Amino acid sequence: MTPIRTFLAIPLPASLRDYLSKFPAQYINPQDKINWVKPENIHITLNYLGDTDSEVIEEQAKGLSELIGKYMPFELGTLDTGIFPHANDPRVLWVGSAPYNDSLGLLIPELNDHLKQLGYQLDNRKFQPHITIGRVKTISRKSTFIHDFLSSEVRDSSFLVDEIKWYKSTLTQQGAIYEELKIFKLKTGGQS
Repeated sequence: MTPIRTFLAIPLPASLRDYLSKFPAQYINPQDKINWVKPENIHITLNYLGDTDSEVIEEQAKGLSELIGKYMPFELGTLDTGIFPHANDPRVLWVGSAPYNDSLGLLIPELNDHLKQLGYQLDNRKFQPHITIGRVKTISRKSTFIHDFLSSEVRDSSFLVDEIKWYKSTLTQQGAIYEELKIFKLKTGGQS
């Protein structure tokens, strides 16, 4: 087995990634240690798969393509800002995504079941579509920062989801590098 770190995600349009990469500018304080996500890495994670045997990707991709290809493309949009795990212990800064409509609501449990059957250990928390824009190490004026971040207005951006991507994630000192392994088209059942 040759393990690689992988995850499934919804890619975002370039215009939305560009907007979200500029959004943190109002919060940049040299005393804070926040790793802001690079524009090319901004996405909506569906499932973090962790260590994946690179030799089974082609075979597993066939089943994933068939499952994902049953679903019609759907619309998502941006919402307000949020923090994981909570405001008293900020670790992840994010922008919410909605609507969590019937298509995505039906796809997620079926996708989770399929991945569990393949042997992946998935996060058991309820799925909450979000776009991670920063990871917090330290914040100098926490209460002010949290208040300002959570009360920020996010431009309403609607976009069509017509594909899901399987990414490889390689950690480096400069941050994570993502590489597309597979692209799964909704409705058409295609794979590339």
